Amino acid sequence: VMAVATDPAASMGTFGMSECVDFKWAVLRARATGVPILLLIDSAGTRLTAGLPVQGAIRALLREMLDARLAGVPMLAVIGRYAFGSASMLSFSAITRLYSADTQLAMSGPRVLQAALADETSRDIVLNRINGISRVAVGNADKLVVDDLDAYAQAVYDWVANPITASVTRESLRQERHHLWQRLPGGAQGAVRTIGATTDIVLDGDTLRCVMDRSFGAADALVLAELAESACSNAAINSLTIVVDCPGHSIQLQDEEVILSQYLAHLGLWLRHLVCEGASIRLRVTGTLSGGIYICLAAAASRTELAPGATVRTLPASSLVHIFGNEIQDKTDHASYVEWGVVDSIFPSSHQVDMHADLVCSPEENRASA
Repeated sequence: VMAVATDPAASMGTFGMSECVDFKWAVLRARATGVPILLLIDSAGTRLTAGLPVQGAIRALLREMLDARLAGVPMLAVIGRYAFGSASMLSFSAITRLYSADTQLAMSGPRVLQAALADETSRDIVLNRINGISRVAVGNADKLVVDDLDAYAQAVYDWVANPITASVTRESLRQERHHLWQRLPGGAQGAVRTIGATTDIVLDGDTLRCVMDRSFGAADALVLAELAESACSNAAINSLTIVVDCPGHSIQLQDEEVILSQYLAHLGLWLRHLVCEGASIRLRVTGTLSGGIYICLAAAASRTELAPGATVRTLPASSLVHIFGNEIQDKTDHASYVEWGVVDSIFPSSHQVDMHADLVCSPEENRASA
């Protein structure tokens, strides 16, 4: 077993540059040797004070996690006290998760979720909506264990003795998407209404436009996944451009109640699966993009481009204010975006040097990179 553990005593277990590099090496090693991956996660997510460079590192890490999942590597995520932000997305890249009742998992922390509420909902109510009990009740392929080291250990031993290897196919992804639609208010009927009524996400030939002045929620992830599949199923289309201008992922409690992290991870896996089937998916950021939706799309796409004047941020300004009390100013030099791996090139400059080659899911390249 390849075990990777975060240390909550070190910067709340957050992912900085070196942590991402070590984590990525472990995933590559597990793919090369064929051993299962055991993730011991107790993490507040991305180290926001590290700025945009760590966004590029998280992007590369999540891509390796998605590719490992598509390669059939068994993965178990064991969640400790909390998994927020990118840590929650990495948890849902695994096939199965273990929680205790008091585990907290969400794309946004309780402080941000509570601040976004219009009413006086207490912090305790917010915590009850994102704890391990609620996650196991809502999610699938998850298990609740007693918050005791021996109980956790026994659950891990049981899994190691018979690790789950779930092949990812279009049919299995469609089944998961159906399950995720059913979880939303209105279920399947709501899905039909959402896809038919949305004007924020539109498919026009080989271009999928996601332009919105609101945050990106759970239903949006399913609409985007469905339209991307529809476009790539057209024999005349072998490349898809996703044009995005979106503030960031939702910080609304109703999206967290259905486990927004799982919806974003599902979208990333869908897009990465299409890439591995031979589709060329180009992400083009034309305005603002931040947080989990940036990580999800940029990790899955064949390549990511930044239009002049566009920006990628760690989180929306409002979320940063709730966390730090003030907004962190990210460096916006476009050459640095490419250097850090946040994007692959600047659009439409044809002379821009591509410092990060596309990753194609072929066995030969997988062995070479490992």
